Amino acid sequence: MVRSVFNRRELRGLAIVAIGGQIQRVNNNLFLVKSQSVPEVFHKVMWVDGKWTCDCSDYTKRNKPCKHIYAANFLLNLPLIVLSNSEAFEKCCPYCGSTETTLKGFRYNKSGAVRLRKCKKCKRRYKDTLNNEPLGVKEALAVIALDLYFKGVSLRDICNHIWQVYGADKPVSTLHRWIIKLVRTLNEAFDKIKSEIGDRWLADETIIKVNGKAKYLWNVLDYGTRYHIASVLTEGRSAKEAFEVMKNAIEKTGKYPQQLVTDGLKSYSRALEMLKNLQIEHISNVGLASPENNNRIER
Repeated sequence: MVRSVFNRRELRGLAIVAIGGQIQRVNNNLFLVKSQSVPEVFHKVMWVDGKWTCDCSDYTKRNKPCKHIYAANFLLNLPLIVLSNSEAFEKCCPYCGSTETTLKGFRYNKSGAVRLRKCKKCKRRYKDTLNNEPLGVKEALAVIALDLYFKGVSLRDICNHIWQVYGADKPVSTLHRWIIKLVRTLNEAFDKIKSEIGDRWLADETIIKVNGKAKYLWNVLDYGTRYHIASVLTEGRSAKEAFEVMKNAIEKTGKYPQQLVTDGLKSYSRALEMLKNLQIEHISNVGLASPENNNRIER
């Protein structure tokens, strides 16, 4: 009989997933689930002879799913559990087409917890359509990889995360290719976006290491919209480089600012002297604590 509510062991299994860092996927047939009573112990949850088994005392005694088995199943089904909270998916009965359906518990198999639904009209039970692989899975994983990459997570750790949580075994080279392609696509889309650039700009430079060598990264930002106007990487930070940065920003926007807010680097003043015909007011020597500041770009 299929139940529409969680039993005690299912709830404890869900709690294990919610804690995080308690489950390690070894392969598709083996999970290691940390004991909640003896933290240094991991229980083996294995797919054997058509069912999930565990080496814990609860499973050994009852020969029925324990909280560790439920935890592994919930982890397997985690992306679909998240999706099932969206109202954007229409729940139609595949037999009679009625939309009058209701959740009717889970069935557990090798691929994880399968959500079941029951049609109120024809009374038949069926697998929730969310358990079919949704379109755009690769694209979704690529976006997840890109997000983690820009948060500073290494490609190898991203590979492990996608394997542990989503069950997708992708090599580093594949993730790297996805990220490059997505960045290129986003840049192309971004270049088509036209934003209203104001008359007050912020400029700042910072030193970074590129292949072990010190270089300077210049950034120009619109004060009002915080629109990122330009980034330029240079060997030095003289007036010549500052001039090239301003020239680049002006060419990209098709306009020049009425005011430029910078720190105390003299190169900005000298660069604006080269652009004196544009009559740009220079507000310099500002910082986070100054009445006039450029904290929008500093942060």
